[in-house]
Amino acid sequence: MLRRLREAAGYSLAGLAKRAGMDRTLISMLETGRRPIRPHHAEALDTALGAHGALRSLVEGKGVAAVQRRDAIAWMLSAATSITATTSRATLDEVLRFGLLDAIEQPEDWDTTITEMQRRLVLAPDTEFGAAVGAKLLVVRQALSSEHRTDDVRAAAMLSLLYGLWQGNQGHYGPALDWYHTASALARKSGDPEIETYVLGRSASRGVYEGMSRKQVIDRASEALAVTDRPTLGGFEARCALAGVAAMTGDIDSGRSQVREMRALIGDLPDDGPTGPGPRTANFDIFVEARVGDPAGTERAQREAEQALAKTPLWLAESRIYYALSVARAGHVRGAAALALDAIRTVPWSVHTLAMAAADVLTAIPREDHSDEVTELRRYAAPAQRPWETL
Repeated sequence: MLRRLREAAGYSLAGLAKRAGMDRTLISMLETGRRPIRPHHAEALDTALGAHGALRSLVEGKGVAAVQRRDAIAWMLSAATSITATTSRATLDEVLRFGLLDAIEQPEDWDTTITEMQRRLVLAPDTEFGAAVGAKLLVVRQALSSEHRTDDVRAAAMLSLLYGLWQGNQGHYGPALDWYHTASALARKSGDPEIETYVLGRSASRGVYEGMSRKQVIDRASEALAVTDRPTLGGFEARCALAGVAAMTGDIDSGRSQVREMRALIGDLPDDGPTGPGPRTANFDIFVEARVGDPAGTERAQREAEQALAKTPLWLAESRIYYALSVARAGHVRGAAALALDAIRTVPWSVHTLAMAAADVLTAIPREDHSDEVTELRRYAAPAQRPWETL
């Protein structure tokens, strides 16, 4: 474990020796087991590596439980440090933190963790977010290997869903759909109808953008709605999926009907603030109206979106890009391109849904237009097959 931590932190033996105030040869002997690691060695190395006391906690552990704990954390560190493309210091910190909680037999607070991750997916879906979810998946996988607690299975389902959503944000459609499949299997295993409904509904609403066919999206949304008759966030997400399909296939009546159903559910669902059902309804309302509605409906929807989405920069940017689509269809091409570009620049991350929205705007702009604004917008647009073409 000492060697893996040193290599993951990017230190040579000499570099770690200097930071820890120890002899390079001694550290080499500790790594190879030729010298036993003592508590004072572990303390110095923990400090030098920023390992939060993990080495010392393992050195001081005794008995069968300590051996099992060492094996578990060693496996997770091995997995974390082998995924060099996505592992960050935060990933290793998370594995070590879990080891310390496990050492005092303190279970993870999964409800709080997942609530925070859901907010972060919308508010800051950067590369660090992907690494953080990956670390949580390592933790929950290890928890499941020892005992199948219901809370751990539910957490595994939600984390798998979140990781799939993040993969979709990066434009990795194949992995995203694989993670949705895994999340669905775990959700069914959990026996929790709310989790099962949410995983099915949320993956359907994103599957609209990530390569699912119209039939696949409708089937998955219908499956979500059939799990329970109670108002749930998963049922709400299923309505989002159906509204998205309607918007992309030119069915304004169905799209507006689904948005009305979403509005009717808001009062029966928990208010999650800036990422809750109210703002999400506003986001889909402008999407439906801009794609297949009329100018009056689009203007009304965008006014509401500006207020409802003020605290969710990503969704607000999407709404503004789709408003730009309606502007382009009205014949104001360069103004529409400028509006879309201004919206894209407000988001500091690379998010594929914005690139697809930009591509949507370009469908209303003549190909022969090579103005500066339009040319720059083309650089942002997704080059792959668009979701409305896939559907």
